[in-house]
Amino acid sequence: MQIPIFIINMASSIERWESTSHQLKLLGLESTRFDATIGKSLTEQEVAQWYDKEKNKQSHHRDLTIGEIGCYVSHKRVWKKIVNEQIPYCLILEDDLSISDELPKVLEQIEHLQGWELIKLFDNRDIPFVESQKLNNTFSIGNFRKVPNGCLGYLLSLEGARKLLKRKRFYRAVDLDIQFHSEVGLSIIGIRPYPISEHNDFESDIESVNKGRHSNHSTFLRNLKFRIKMHFERKKVSADLSKITQK
Repeated sequence: MQIPIFIINMASSIERWESTSHQLKLLGLESTRFDATIGKSLTEQEVAQWYDKEKNKQSHHRDLTIGEIGCYVSHKRVWKKIVNEQIPYCLILEDDLSISDELPKVLEQIEHLQGWELIKLFDNRDIPFVESQKLNNTFSIGNFRKVPNGCLGYLLSLEGARKLLKRKRFYRAVDLDIQFHSEVGLSIIGIRPYPISEHNDFESDIESVNKGRHSNHSTFLRNLKFRIKMHFERKKVSADLSKITQK
């Protein structure tokens, strides 16, 4: 049975959906479109239900843009779906990516692993593993001190979704909240070689919604507090590989 694959996609971004779903079909993989939340379509009341503006000002280095808020809500709605429907694990993809021919082999390896919660499948900065463990002659898993940025593609288990949903309202971008894994006790590993990369033909939906701007409203003190907190977070290894075993 194939692992569920959800592609987060705005209804207006037809070309992105067709590109990503077509890449998967060529690899023999079926996917489900998950309707993305468009940040600028949210009312003030809806934003307040998801986003903690005061906590953001107290504990984050900058305000979130409306595009980032919509992006986080989209991912969080997928996590809720996983928990509500008791999906054991799934692959979550954004729609501006390129998929290597190795993805089906990666998913085959995951079938034989247990004890994992979130597996990163993308890293454009090639952050090294702290420890690693070979799965076969091609693939290895490993943990991090600096968890890779971005949520372009990742595998998430039911337990991982439950832990991410411990945060009732968010105040950081979704990939940063994942990087602060220790706050919710989330275990994060990566699998190499990564089967997901950026699709450079598409402009980021977040940048499009934000009209090219990615961040706003920051101060020296907010930046300093954030950097100190991130410094201590990166002293913590993202997963105990001894607890992730092959069946």
